[in-house]
This record gives sequence, structure tokens and C-alpha cells, in this order.
Amino acid sequence: MKQLTFNKTQGEKVTCPRTRGFTLVETVIYIAFVAILSVLATEATMIMMRSFYTLRLTNNINQSATVALERMSREIRNSYDIDATESTLGANPGRLTLKTIDSVGSNTTIEFYISGGQIRIKEGGGDKGSLMTKNATVTNLVFRQIATINSKAIKIELTLRDVYGAIQKDSNFYNTIVLRGSAH
Repeated sequence: MKQLTFNKTQGEKVTCPRTRGFTLVETVIYIAFVAILSVLATEATMIMMRSFYTLRLTNNINQSATVALERMSREIRNSYDIDATESTLGANPGRLTLKTIDSVGSNTTIEFYISGGQIRIKEGGGDKGSLMTKNATVTNLVFRQIATINSKAIKIELTLRDVYGAIQKDSNFYNTIVLRGSAH
């Protein structure tokens, strides 16, 4: 587009090409706008990453708790008694030793305990490994015995923690299981 101007001295039209570009004020405004958008995009990305890692920690904790509590529940239900002398009841870290019968009909024990921040299981004195994912750790494990005239039960209090960088997630879990073999 051409801009027309008049030469005042002679009264004739003079055509000048219009200059293209930005003024200094426009440039500063555009730079400020881009900087603000960059900060907002970075913050949104950081929030999404923090949410992702928190979800990942929650999934690790829930998976560990589900596996550990299901296995402990199954073994407690199938047991006929608690070995109180080998168990640590009502204190953290707890240890639970159950009297049970193995697959061939012999008396044996199953033990749940903490080692290296993980819930582990021993069957007949032999270590069978961890019941948790490697990232989750136990911060609290308490077994409480509940006894009635007719039966015995175990209440489990479990707190698990998972950490990723500066993000830490703790979750509490509770379960109460009746020993089926303990009914008179």
C-alpha cells in the first residue's frame, strides 16, 4: 500500500513508500506477551507433571496395599490360631505368626513381618519374598488380636509411603479378619 503526501511548496503529489515493521513499544508489548504465555505454559506443564507423579505414587501404594492385605486376609482366614509368643501385637513394626495347615495336611506357620521397609512372608520358616512393589515402603504395621468366646480375629493397621523426588504420598489402610479355624 502506498501512502500519498503533498509537497507543500509546489502543490504536487509525491508518493512515498510506507515503511513496514514494528515500533519499539509494539516490540516490548509482544515480548512481554510471549513471556507471560511461556510462564503460564511452563506452570501448566509443571502442574500436570506433579499430578501425574502423584497419581503414579497413589497407584503404587494401592497396588501394594491390595496385594499385601489380600494375602494376609486369605492366610488369616485359613489359620486356626495365632502364635502369640512369636508375634508382635499392638506395636509398630508388627509381626504376625499364624498356626495353619499346609496343602499336605501338616501343621505349619505363616509369618508376616517387615524387612527393608517391605512386608514379607515366611511359610514354614522359609522366606517367600515381598508382598509389595519395590517403590512403596511401610511406615506403620500394627496387628491387634481380637478374641471373643467363639472366635479370634486380627485387625491390621497399615500405612504405606511412596516418594518420587519432592513428591511424597502416604496412605492408611485398615482391615479386620476372623480366623475361620478358631471358631469353637
